[in-house]
Amino acid sequence: VAAGGCKHFIVHARKAWLNGLSPAQNRSVPPLIPGRVLDLCRAFPDLSFSVNGGIGDIGQARALLGFPGERLPGEEDSLFGAAWGRPGETAPPPNLLGAMIGRGVMNTPMMLWDVDRSMYGDPAPDSTPTRRTVLDSYAAYLEERYPPGEENRPVGCLHMALKPALGAFAGMRGHRAFRGAIDSKLRDKDERTLGPAHILRQALQELEQANPGAPDEALQVTSAYTHAAAASAAATAAAAAAALTSAPLKGRKRKERRAEQAAVAAAGAPEDSGEALAKVCRVRDVAAESEPVPVA
Repeated sequence: VAAGGCKHFIVHARKAWLNGLSPAQNRSVPPLIPGRVLDLCRAFPDLSFSVNGGIGDIGQARALLGFPGERLPGEEDSLFGAAWGRPGETAPPPNLLGAMIGRGVMNTPMMLWDVDRSMYGDPAPDSTPTRRTVLDSYAAYLEERYPPGEENRPVGCLHMALKPALGAFAGMRGHRAFRGAIDSKLRDKDERTLGPAHILRQALQELEQANPGAPDEALQVTSAYTHAAAASAAATAAAAAAALTSAPLKGRKRKERRAEQAAVAAAGAPEDSGEALAKVCRVRDVAAESEPVPVA
């Protein structure tokens, strides 16, 4: 790939199992191995890399990148190695250029309000914004982009316009009610005609009526990364195992699912997870080979 001209690689640092796991399970069951990105940086010093996968907030991104700019309170050298799963590591290679936050930002978009200061060293704003001020600004943008009065707007178009705001109250009281209000209004043709800005303002108003003061709480500034213990990986594996039991199965598929549950449970410890997940594929292969061929 590098011979073809690509010089920057963004690496999702986990294995992908083509047999035995769905795309959704591949994003959570195979353990993250971010240290391999460091290995790639050192093996190919003429190329540049960014790390992706499981980065939940700006504090974690700062730890992975070696605390760019001035350090925040609580940022210690040991957090760099902890973030990478390499306790002995102390500094990033020079060709590690960035960290990608995907679903973390989608689920908790308000983390980005402080990114210019915490990651790029810009001066802090004179006042800390609130969710109301952010959403009011976004509603003004939506009103200009999607003016009211246009009939027959497709639901999908307005959903994409409002999607960046769905996680505005993540982790706060009223989060589900806010999302539910947006969803219900998107299904109403008259509401859609008034545009996404109207829907966003109405949902914000309903949230405030149920939770007075919630939209006006100051947004939190970026804080130092807190290293997740090994129990977090076990909890993720347990959740994935529970997801495998979502539908009742019979016969061969039930046996396969039980084998998957056992493999996923064993994947709680990162060092054992690769072999455990390999069992998922082996069980499926053995089952397929032993399945009797029906006679016409």
